[in-house]
Amino acid sequence: MVPPMNLGRTSSAQILTTVFLVFGTFQPVRGDDISEADSRSQSRTSQESAGKQTEAKVIEQPPVNTTEPWQVTVGGPGWLASASGHSGFHGANPYIDVGIGQLLKNINVVYATSAEVRKGRYGVLGGILYLNAQAGTGERSGLVSKVDLGYQQYFGQLFASYRVIEGPRGWLDLLAGFRYTYLGEQVGLQANNMAIDAASTQLVDQFAQQLGTTGSDVRALVLQNITDKLGALDGHHPKLPVGPVAEGEKGVIANLVQQLLQSQQTELADAIRTGAQDRVNQLKAQLSNKIANSLTRQLNRSFSFYDNWTDPLVGLRGRFNLTKAFYLTAETDVGGFGIGSDIAVDAYAALGCQITRYIYSEVGYRYYYDDFRDESADDFLYQMTLRGAQITFGLTF
Repeated sequence: MVPPMNLGRTSSAQILTTVFLVFGTFQPVRGDDISEADSRSQSRTSQESAGKQTEAKVIEQPPVNTTEPWQVTVGGPGWLASASGHSGFHGANPYIDVGIGQLLKNINVVYATSAEVRKGRYGVLGGILYLNAQAGTGERSGLVSKVDLGYQQYFGQLFASYRVIEGPRGWLDLLAGFRYTYLGEQVGLQANNMAIDAASTQLVDQFAQQLGTTGSDVRALVLQNITDKLGALDGHHPKLPVGPVAEGEKGVIANLVQQLLQSQQTELADAIRTGAQDRVNQLKAQLSNKIANSLTRQLNRSFSFYDNWTDPLVGLRGRFNLTKAFYLTAETDVGGFGIGSDIAVDAYAALGCQITRYIYSEVGYRYYYDDFRDESADDFLYQMTLRGAQITFGLTF
């Protein structure tokens, strides 16, 4: 017989078993596990904080202060210019046309240079040109046997520039500045003594003949025999672009000769009327010598003229890069505006080559026109055009 089960003990064991099974499904939490979890959490927090600090440091770094370098350019332009236009005094403004070949044959000194200093968009540029030339002209007719010409001209200009456009294909600058012009002209005369003696004798003979008739015109005789033979003073076809500096001497000579004739008019007329031929011949010879001597003194002289003016200018210049080595460049300015010249225009265009990093060359064409008037200086007019090819070599630092 099986003994009966103890229900009280069995129930207690089942309750304990059930409790352990239920709580055994959960992992027990230990103290070291909590410490590891806290460490990992703190590590992640530290890493995130470090990343945020690093990112903040990158963002807060100040930008690099880059300064644009100075750029210096020096060039030596050779301008093969011819000159044409009108220049003169008191309304006597003959046309002048002097080719480059004529100028080159008679140049004593020529000097030209250009320079620019630039930093970033701002720059200063300028240039000078000085020319000194002399030439002689043999007249072989009239009362002047030779005319010597002297010519000096100086240009000096200075501009401030601002670069409005700049890119890999080129740039464009605005210009504002001024140009100073100095002009010096000299004319040296040499008298033709043989022609002067012949003209003086002929003039006195005709004057004596008119005294015996009515309606004597002394001025007409002087113009015909003296003034019309002073064509060398008119400045036509000069070898240099020099105006007729001595043209006003024609009027001075005409007045002087007329005064000499009139001073002897009464005495010579009395001798002719009385028929005293010896006295007539004597008076005529004396008068002829006086006129010849006066003409010789007046025509063995030098005449000179000097003037200068300053023109305000505005302009543009630019460059277009064709390749790494070759480029097109152009520059133009206009000025005067009645302050100096009435109008002054300068224009230049060229094909350039950057031979090395520091050496460049340009081949182009320059045109310059100046219309200047100075009423206070013998009503001087300078209305000239200079134009021709220009070759430039330069350095860039």
